[in-house]
Amino acid sequence: MDQDGVLGLWRQGYGWASGLRVGRSAAPIRFLGRRSVVVGGPEGVSRFYSPRLRRERAIPAPVGGVVFGHGSVHGLDDARHHRHKARYLELLTPVAAEDLRLRTRHRWELAARTWEPRRPFVLFDEAARVLTATMLPWAGIPAEPDDVARRARQLALVLDGFASPGRSYVGAVAARRGLDRWAAGLIRAARVGRIRVQPGTPLDVMAHAREPDGRLLTQRDAGVALLNVVRPAVAVAWFVTFAAIALAHQPYWRDRIAAGDDTALGAFAQEVRRRYPFVPVLIARARTGQDVLGVDVPAGGYVVLDVHGTDHDPVHWPDPDRFDPGRFLGPPPAPGTLVPQGGGAVRTGHRCPGEDVTLVLLEEAVRRLALTRFDLPEQDLTVDLARVPTRPRSGVLLAVAA
Repeated sequence: MDQDGVLGLWRQGYGWASGLRVGRSAAPIRFLGRRSVVVGGPEGVSRFYSPRLRRERAIPAPVGGVVFGHGSVHGLDDARHHRHKARYLELLTPVAAEDLRLRTRHRWELAARTWEPRRPFVLFDEAARVLTATMLPWAGIPAEPDDVARRARQLALVLDGFASPGRSYVGAVAARRGLDRWAAGLIRAARVGRIRVQPGTPLDVMAHAREPDGRLLTQRDAGVALLNVVRPAVAVAWFVTFAAIALAHQPYWRDRIAAGDDTALGAFAQEVRRRYPFVPVLIARARTGQDVLGVDVPAGGYVVLDVHGTDHDPVHWPDPDRFDPGRFLGPPPAPGTLVPQGGGAVRTGHRCPGEDVTLVLLEEAVRRLALTRFDLPEQDLTVDLARVPTRPRSGVLLAVAA
């Protein structure tokens, strides 16, 4: 425990936590100068979502403030967390997911009409635009094509640089500031009636959200809440790039999906999320001094959940680095074995409420790619597992066949 885990995480990225655990449910570490523990596997996942841990001031402000926004639901606990999360649960319903399925399918169809044969384009950039063009109108946000492109770039910059020191982080901070100003302006315009807002949309809900004492949320806080509906959808662009590579090397699954096999489509999307999780770890803090799976953690110590290692645990996922959608054709995974967007209970815990939406958005991208005859031109498809979040270096150049 001589080296602080933050340095190890920065240097090793996705493999850091599992390298410390080496198959154990828990291993002692130092993290941000405190005695802490890294946990993983079903037992570790269950312990990570214990009420004995808290999220307040768990994610370092320079990271959390950029990716989630200051005062976001991700850093709240107990009644405040339940109250704020209820707004997302009200919006991200099964009905909303199916609405978004149709919307994103249409957007991909429109995008595909612009793809010229043998003229390569960067799939990552295209996916970010399609996902932004899907989410903004659904959220009740007015957006012309130029504005969609601008917001797609900003959202992608935030997600690409929030955990990467250097120029990427500086770009992420600048993009976050621009997005915060834009979102706060939308809230202000909605409240004074300067723009027409469809009732029940995320913009409407966040613009009229109130604190327990009846006060409206500040424009900044409401804007942050609004962005936390839109931003996660753009993170699906990372999954889409990996899905394209997998389709190019998996003609059996590509043909099944193109033929309309929705079972194969769902299994393929799940395997993309398992094989290529967006984040390597999640972080909480101990409310009081306590034993965490045999490791003594003081009050304020960190509990780090090994997301990547749990999704690649050979005990539950044999040959874990092999891409095999067949893993998801049988019974559903056992609790705590698949956590690309966290674990625990969605309604009462800190699990992402937009997981169903993520699957819908990814499935429709995969469907469109499977229906498209494309090649991968010569390019740098290197994936740097020390970088968070990671993706193929080229962004995946795609060339539609003539």
